[in-house]
Amino acid sequence: MTQPVSPTSSTGRPVGVVASCFRSPVKSMQGLTVDSLEFAGTGAVGDRAWGLIDDSSGRLMTAKRFGRLLEAAADDSTITLPDGRRLSLDSPETSAGLSEWLGRPVRLTRAAEAAATGYDMTFDPPNDDAEYFEIPTPPGSFLDLAPVHLISATTLTACEQARPDLNWDVRRFRPNLVVEVADEIGPFEEETWTGRSLHVGSATLSVQSPTVRCAMPLRAQPARDDDPPLDRQRGLFAAMNELNEASPNHLGLYLGVAVPGTVSVGDQLLLGD
Repeated sequence: MTQPVSPTSSTGRPVGVVASCFRSPVKSMQGLTVDSLEFAGTGAVGDRAWGLIDDSSGRLMTAKRFGRLLEAAADDSTITLPDGRRLSLDSPETSAGLSEWLGRPVRLTRAAEAAATGYDMTFDPPNDDAEYFEIPTPPGSFLDLAPVHLISATTLTACEQARPDLNWDVRRFRPNLVVEVADEIGPFEEETWTGRSLHVGSATLSVQSPTVRCAMPLRAQPARDDDPPLDRQRGLFAAMNELNEASPNHLGLYLGVAVPGTVSVGDQLLLGD
């Protein structure tokens, strides 16, 4: 049951409320559940603010190819490795510690200081031996294809009900925002918002496109706090193709930031023009 929404306002039609907010200080590592997010033009402040550059290729490392990154966790000051070692984000020795852990030379780099680079992505995620292609990233950013990622809890619940044999834990999809949509909005219906604005909190977000899914949701992840571990789920790829007939292998929305501002849990979403 979604939370009640108020009547249509001058800024748009109410379509739901924010249920959860997330950000990941280090690209592809376990991140933070937070009460609110501050959105700048480039996305959530502090989200994917750091990343690991592979010295051998010069490219950004992500769990799309290097699933082991998901075994580490990061907050705004510290990386915690699976063996419990804690590495300061600001320490010049951290790159050496990460290189030792991964068994390859890497450099911990601030996104804001990064040159244009790229990351590896495959179009055959269930296949560990698949061919990978380089996807470019602009200078100063470690984000993928858009600044903000949103998921509808209704859509995720519908996927769980249709394929209960698979694990659809929201952690697999690494969104910034999870929203409880209004009762009349069905699974995947949020994709029809493409090209329109979402007014939420003091921010305005522009809906760019449905989110194409990569290898990340299929990866195993460790237990975290009260959350159980997630196992490898190759079957999710086929399921996301089957369940979303209009946009196979898409789940969620990519958003831009039209008006910077703060978004908090419980904020109402208003769908504008």
